[in-house]
Amino acid sequence: MIVVSDTTPLISLLKINRIDLLEKLFGDVLIPQAVFDELTVDERFRLEADEIRQKKFIVVKPVNNPESASILKRAEEPDQRRTWNRKCPCGSACRCTGSR
Repeated sequence: MIVVSDTTPLISLLKINRIDLLEKLFGDVLIPQAVFDELTVDERFRLEADEIRQKKFIVVKPVNNPESASILKRAEEPDQRRTWNRKCPCGSACRCTGSR
């Protein structure tokens, strides 16, 4: 199985010290060069970038077909909008888990 990851799942798993789950579930995980660049350029993710560099199961790959990447990006966007616009238990469009 080929698994490709974006920045958010990587950072989230790193922050809870469970990046190992990706290797256990999938073996190698491919990340586009742009994802690696996003992790390594942004100072907020310096620790995460260092850890990503050390993980042998995370393989950085260049995008050889920009049109395919564009199609995937467009296919992903409606789901992200639906997630962020869903009503939270607190009654607003945030995701605070209702603690307001």
